[in-house]
Amino acid sequence: MIRRFFLTGNLLLFASVAGCSADYSYVPQPAVAQVGSTTQPQATPVTTLVSILGVRQADRKEGIPESFEARMRIENNGSEPVVFDPKTLEMENWQLLPFPPPFVRPPGPVTVPPMGAANFTAFFPFPALPPNADLDSLEIRWVIRIGSHDVNQSVTFRRVYQWADY
Repeated sequence: MIRRFFLTGNLLLFASVAGCSADYSYVPQPAVAQVGSTTQPQATPVTTLVSILGVRQADRKEGIPESFEARMRIENNGSEPVVFDPKTLEMENWQLLPFPPPFVRPPGPVTVPPMGAANFTAFFPFPALPPNADLDSLEIRWVIRIGSHDVNQSVTFRRVYQWADY
């Protein structure tokens, strides 16, 4: 019992030091979006991994309000460059209530070369939600450009609740 209390206390301390709230946990971790090949059915030229880390406390120094923090990794296993423009990132809840545009690090479009990868962090500020809005399901959408073709990708997350075991 003492060990569990100590472990839980340390996890909560870590979450508060890291700036994320332990109250919002989402699965899957990570969600995976893949682009299949039209010429090679077994090939997956582009894989995007996305995780919601939780709620990030406001950071006045960076100018970021309280936000959901998401991490993305785009892996280009194909033969053409892949371009990701963070301006295409969107998030909404299952009631289709949109979140404001995210703050993304790095902020501008990034080209991922063949056999390369790139990582991003997106901070989606909390919108002004009506009283009946809920955050149990979130969807993140974006567009990547493979060669000269735009490809829409999306992932859906479901909130999981941590129940205390007394």
